[in-house]
Amino acid sequence: MAFNDLDPAVQAQLLAIGNAAADMIEHTETPADGRPEDDPNFSPELEISRLLNRRKTELAFIDGRIADMVLLMHRRGQSWETIGRLLGITGEATRLRYAKLERA
Repeated sequence: MAFNDLDPAVQAQLLAIGNAAADMIEHTETPADGRPEDDPNFSPELEISRLLNRRKTELAFIDGRIADMVLLMHRRGQSWETIGRLLGITGEATRLRYAKLERA
C-alpha cells in the first residue's frame, strides 16, 4: 500500500513518528561541536537518503492537503479559474488536475 493511499490521519501520524525519530537521531548523534559530519561514523549517503525520504513524505502530505482544500473550495462553489489563480496556474490546468479527484 502506498503512503498516499492511507487515511490522512494515519499519514499525519506516520509523518509525526518519522519527524520525531529524525529529531531524536539528529540530537543524539551530534558531536559536541555541533557538526555531525565531523563524526567518523557519519554517512553523507545515508543522510541524503534520509532527507530525500523526509522531503518526499512531507511533499506528499502537503500535496494531499492542497487537493483537499481545492476540492472543498470547488464544492463550496468556487470556480476552477478562481482556485487556479490561488495556485498560480490556469483554471483549465486546475480542472484537469483536480476534477478527476472530485469524481473518485
